[in-house]
Amino acid sequence: MKLFLGYDFINWNEYINIERSNKYKANKIKQYEKRIVGYLATKKYEGKYPISIKFKPHFKDKRRDLDNYRLKGLIDGLVTAKVIKNDNLNCIQKIEIEPVFDDKTGVEIEIKEI
Repeated sequence: MKLFLGYDFINWNEYINIERSNKYKANKIKQYEKRIVGYLATKKYEGKYPISIKFKPHFKDKRRDLDNYRLKGLIDGLVTAKVIKNDNLNCIQKIEIEPVFDDKTGVEIEIKEI
């Protein structure tokens, strides 16, 4: 199953800076991201579990760090939107991040049965 979410999720550096200044604001960001995923994710995964998920974030250039790409709100949003049933190791046993360099904003998501 493939999805494309046309939203630029906040990275770890930005999130940590916000959390240090105001933990309530950081939680609002996570809740907002979960709502964004619920709004944009119109398909539900109907295959068997466990699964692997490949995230393909779109970047305009190579100046960003791949290890700074934050998945927490994104994966929690997939669970909240009922795209996947849970984010524990019984359900997700592999996560990959593969960057795409173009002018798009967002992330492609590929969910496959293991």
